[in-house]
Amino acid sequence: MVYLYHERQEAALCGQHCLNNLLQGPHFTAGDLADIATALDQQERKLMLEAGMTAEARAFMSEDSSNVDASGNFSIQVLSQALQNVFGLALEDSRRPENRSLMQSPDAQTGFVLNRHSHWYCLRKLNNQWWSCNSTQMAPERITSSGNFSGLSSELRNLASDNWTVFVVKGDRWPQPAPRNQGAPPSNWVDPASPPRDPNEPAEFSGSTFGNAAPRQEAPKVEAFSGQGRSLGGSKRPAPAEVADLSEEEQLAMALSLSQELAGQARTPSEPIVVDEASPTTTLRARMADGSKAVIKANHTHTVDQLKRHVASLAPGVAFSLKGGFPPKPLEEGGLSLADAKLLNEVLVFCPE
Repeated sequence: MVYLYHERQEAALCGQHCLNNLLQGPHFTAGDLADIATALDQQERKLMLEAGMTAEARAFMSEDSSNVDASGNFSIQVLSQALQNVFGLALEDSRRPENRSLMQSPDAQTGFVLNRHSHWYCLRKLNNQWWSCNSTQMAPERITSSGNFSGLSSELRNLASDNWTVFVVKGDRWPQPAPRNQGAPPSNWVDPASPPRDPNEPAEFSGSTFGNAAPRQEAPKVEAFSGQGRSLGGSKRPAPAEVADLSEEEQLAMALSLSQELAGQARTPSEPIVVDEASPTTTLRARMADGSKAVIKANHTHTVDQLKRHVASLAPGVAFSLKGGFPPKPLEEGGLSLADAKLLNEVLVFCPE
C-alpha cells in the first residue's frame, strides 16, 4: 500500500497546496507565502518610488497586491521565491529556449508545476512513477506505470494544447517525503488506490473531475496520410506517412520542433535591459496577460526595441505586441528612445498574439 501526501483545496490556496504536494510534505503555510508576497510588494513599491511620488507611482501604491489577493491566490513570483529560498529549486517556463531539450525527454525530470487562469497543481515523480497531484481531486492520480514514462509525454502535450502553462522544477535539493502523520492532519496522507470520497459530492458523482482540474484526455490518434509528401528547401522533416512509424516521444519532439519554428518567426528576441545608474532612469509598469504587473527600470535613452526585448524575457517563448500611452497604442517605432516615444513612467499593456 502506497501513501502519498495530498492537500485538498481550501479557499483559493491552490498555490500553497501545489508546493506542498510537489514537495510531499507540509513545508509552507499560507502565512509563509503571504510574507514572501509582502516582501515582493515592498520591492516593487521601492522601484516605483525611485523617480519620486509621480502620478504613476501614486496609482501603483493605491492598487492591490499583484502577488496575492484577498482569497489567498499567490503569483508565480511567490511560488518561485518560496522554492528558491528554502530548497534552492527553480521554476522555469518550459517554453524558454534552454528548456526545449528538457521537454523532449520530460521523464528525466522530478516535477512540473502547472497553471491555468488562477489554478495551480503539479506532476511529481515518486517511486519511479509519475503522479498528477491536483488539490481539486481527492487523491493523486497515477499517469504512468512503473518505469514506463510514455504517458507523461501525452499528458504534457494535452495540457499545453489545453492552455496550461508548464513550469519545469530545476534543482537537486528535493526534500524526502514527510513521515506519515507528522506535521499535518492524518487525512493529508492518502492511498491513491483507495481515495476518500468527497463528503460534499453525491455518491453517484464520486470520482468526477471538478473545479478547474485538467480533464483526462486520450492521446490523439495519428492517422497516416495515404498520399505522397513533397518537401521544399531540402526539409528533412518526416513525410506524413512516416509519422505513424515514429515512437510517441519522437512524435512529441517533432511537434515541439515545428511549433518552436513557427513561434520563432513571430517571437521577439529576448534580452533584459542593462541600466546605467549614472544616467537618467525611468520606471515603467507592464500589465501582463495573467493580470500581474511587472516593474521595469530603464534609461531614458533605451529604445522601444530594447524595451520589447526586455518584456520578451519576462514571457519567454510568447509572441506578443506591446502598447503604451493613453489611450494605449501599439509601439511600432522601435528605434525611438523611451523619452522620444513619450514612454517615461508609463503603463505598458502586454498583448499575446
